[in-house]
Amino acid sequence: MFVRFRQTKTRLQASLIRSHRVDGKVRHEHVAMLGTVDAPPSVAERLVFWQRLHERMARLGNRIDAATQAKLCGDIHARIPIVTPDDQRALQLANANADERAWSTIVDLHAGTVSDHERLIARAEHVKVNAAAEQAKAAKEASTARDRIARIERGEAAGGLGKPLTVATLIEAGFTKAKLTRFRQFNEVCEAFGFDTMMAAVMEALARREP
Repeated sequence: MFVRFRQTKTRLQASLIRSHRVDGKVRHEHVAMLGTVDAPPSVAERLVFWQRLHERMARLGNRIDAATQAKLCGDIHARIPIVTPDDQRALQLANANADERAWSTIVDLHAGTVSDHERLIARAEHVKVNAAAEQAKAAKEASTARDRIARIERGEAAGGLGKPLTVATLIEAGFTKAKLTRFRQFNEVCEAFGFDTMMAAVMEALARREP
């Protein structure tokens, strides 16, 4: 028996062949496929190849004696070297370095995400504080207006003979029409979908705008 190697541009194939004579002529019979590797093979491929080769040889133990197997393995080793302990350590170190680089990259990606969301949270907190202050001022004015209504209904003098608060008045106070429209639309959407849902959508939109 002997090992036949067939090589293409990218792969090397090893097959076990048995020679015998038929009518005086030498015939070659394919016995088993022993495996394929890249050309040239990497350490990882050689390691897998030899693991599987030993398994195949064990299954062929009833057809190939130990001496023949040793010779065949020697022939294969000449083309596809057995992995040495030094080769294994080098592969382990290379894989460990690759893992470290990959995980470090993921760490940096998550760190960037955390930083981006911290800025978004800070911005949202700033908007929240300003909105809360404006809300408190508006609530105070609304309370004053309700108190005036009550006093007027009781027949008391309560002022209020000037112009009522209108959109025009708000514009004079510094509000733009576009901002008032956004306030109204935001309030309508909050009432329709809920404040938490609306804020989640706002935060997502801000995140997409972040450089």
